[in-house]
Amino acid sequence: MNVQSALNAYKETNLSEIEDATPHRLIELTFQDLKKNLLLIRSKLDQNQKIGGLEAAKSVAAIEILKSSLNFDQGGEIAKNLLQIYDYSLNQLHLIIKEDKEYELETVISIITSLVDAWSSISTNK
Repeated sequence: MNVQSALNAYKETNLSEIEDATPHRLIELTFQDLKKNLLLIRSKLDQNQKIGGLEAAKSVAAIEILKSSLNFDQGGEIAKNLLQIYDYSLNQLHLIIKEDKEYELETVISIITSLVDAWSSISTNK
């Protein structure tokens, strides 16, 4: 799966919710969608179903979007750390998709859940 096909699949999300969203809210929605799709992948693995398709494409695209949103000039060390997290998550996701095995899926879900929660708390504290 290439990045362009993943981005095209990701665009099929609910457009009405993102049309008027702030950049902060767009990142929050991306995190939430990533978490939802990672949980769908885990569910498929638990049910011994082949993964791939839309949830895999959306997960890859979400991570690529999060990576591209990093601002290394303003984010400094935090942006560098997030890039490492996203690269790790993406590598694990590629292994999971390729081999239909769980690998470090629970770790990735845990990390993304923490980031979703942290990002959402920033949003509510504005």
